[in-house]
Amino acid sequence: FLTFLYLVRGALFPIILAVLLYYILNPLAGLLSGPRPKGAGLNRDLAIVVSFVVFILLLALVVEFILAPIAHQFSQLAANAPLYAAQLKALYHSLQGWQAGRQMPKELNYFISVLIQNTTNYFGNAAQQSANSLLGMLSRFVYLVITPIIAYFLLREAKYMAKGVIDLLPRDHRDVTVRIIKKIDEVIRNYVIGQAILCSAVGVMCGLGCFLLGVRFAFILGITAAIAQLIPNIGPLIATLPALAIASLVSPLLAVYVLILYLIVNALLIAVLGPKVLGGVLNLHPVTVVISIVVFGELMGVWGFFFAAPIVAIIKILYLELRNP
Repeated sequence: FLTFLYLVRGALFPIILAVLLYYILNPLAGLLSGPRPKGAGLNRDLAIVVSFVVFILLLALVVEFILAPIAHQFSQLAANAPLYAAQLKALYHSLQGWQAGRQMPKELNYFISVLIQNTTNYFGNAAQQSANSLLGMLSRFVYLVITPIIAYFLLREAKYMAKGVIDLLPRDHRDVTVRIIKKIDEVIRNYVIGQAILCSAVGVMCGLGCFLLGVRFAFILGITAAIAQLIPNIGPLIATLPALAIASLVSPLLAVYVLILYLIVNALLIAVLGPKVLGGVLNLHPVTVVISIVVFGELMGVWGFFFAAPIVAIIKILYLELRNP
């Protein structure tokens, strides 16, 4: 089954999006369809439709007040890309000059040269691959049709679907399957909700902080920080690098201020937000998470970075339950 999933991994994207949409909309749909006085007492189908309408309205607000400024900043970034490339090239040559002016062993000189060259190439290739992945994702408009349909049926008949799967199993295996499904559902639900809260908080803090510091493309940097937060443990480091690069093109002092900003945000994330919002929802050691990100990144590409942690958490649940049923 896992081999089959790997072979059809390219077709799983709308299903994964639909599952995420299910976990986002299900609390509102449950509240609207729940019995009074705690719920609104609406018909389940009507509650789902209202939930979709609310979600679409929120998306419209995001497009109007957030994506429009971001699109403007992207156009500015594209227009100034040759200038920034020239500045980065000058910075690269200055680093080479600094290295040449130091009396260091030949082997260390060679190592530093290779490190600078590989770092420059890596970030250039990473930016190009990210842009290509984004364009490829936006080009698949069929997902805009398939994803809401799958999400609708999940919201409407998730319990019946789970029961149908369980009824297909031998009677002796049903109890452990129900227990596994409940544990997986709880982990994914808490992870999705927790990550949504953390991504929003980190994106707002980083974007607003960069804007107040006068860093260009603050909206883009905020969105980058929010998306990078989806990659556990190493995401904050990934988000810090482009902010430092843009700030360093202005002045080293501004880069120091940006570094302090991101260190403060990451400290809040580690000490306050992370434990309170996510807590031990995945119950995974940080080293396990990092290794899983590397492995699934190799297997699944960019998406492996984002889904590695919950996938490993699910595998752990399966292993523990099947080892000691």
